[in-house]
Amino acid sequence: MDDLDDITDGEENRTRALRRILDQLAHSDNPLLREMAAAVHDGQLTLRQAVTSPTYGGELTAPFQTFWNAYQEMTPEERDDLASRFRSAD
Repeated sequence: MDDLDDITDGEENRTRALRRILDQLAHSDNPLLREMAAAVHDGQLTLRQAVTSPTYGGELTAPFQTFWNAYQEMTPEERDDLASRFRSAD
């Protein structure tokens, strides 16, 4: 089991979604995120190492915090809509 499978408890949909996110980061405008995604993809770095590293951790957590703040402001219906749009992208 690789790092992504371990993080997602082997759930195929979650692993696929996480790989898709890493692919998006590999094409990011942010050079640090592109570098990190390439290192994870190439097996030079695990995602856990990336998240906890001083180099990449802040770059990864800042956008998540923005998302999380917006998510908490959503109504249950808006959250359901967001989840269904994400699932349909599979």
